[in-house]
Amino acid sequence: MGEMVTPPSVPTEHLTDWQCADDTTETLFSAGGVTVTARLLLYEDDHLRSRVRERTGADRSWRFFLAARLELAPRPPVTGALRGLVASQASRGFADRLEDRGFDAVDRVERRTLRIGNHDARLFGYDARCHVDGVTLSVDGWLATWTPDRDFRLAGGVYPTGIVQSADDETADALRDCFDPSTFRADLFALLRGTG
Repeated sequence: MGEMVTPPSVPTEHLTDWQCADDTTETLFSAGGVTVTARLLLYEDDHLRSRVRERTGADRSWRFFLAARLELAPRPPVTGALRGLVASQASRGFADRLEDRGFDAVDRVERRTLRIGNHDARLFGYDARCHVDGVTLSVDGWLATWTPDRDFRLAGGVYPTGIVQSADDETADALRDCFDPSTFRADLFALLRGTG
């Protein structure tokens, strides 16, 4: 592989309770004669993970944030068609990534624009489910794609929003105490807007 892709900049002031769990360079896709390589940073909320583990014994990543800078080779001019191609491939790839991380019933349910800096990002919203120790959780995911310069950026994340069903009321109550979906959503959007 050629030289490393430069990592995206992330708002470290919003990531104090998070741990960088992964820093990888991977080929996202090849289409239309263009190969897209991503430098991907993945952060997990360590504070929430340890809080839930202490209360319930369940140990997993409950919310994560990822940010990526994409490099295209060759480097074609950034057109509306290219933006659409990258966004649709990234959106599909994000859904696959959620499934790889143990989420199911992943469904893209929303598509709109989000202002990031001076740029309009394409924003995709997802619903998913997560099963832990007899509890089924509802999960929201968001992914933004935009082009602040010649390189595309991706940023996205996932957080739990509620209990769908539970065989164990004690675990469900403990999870409800630990989860704050409106704060989780605000945190994620601050991270999206702070990525460059």
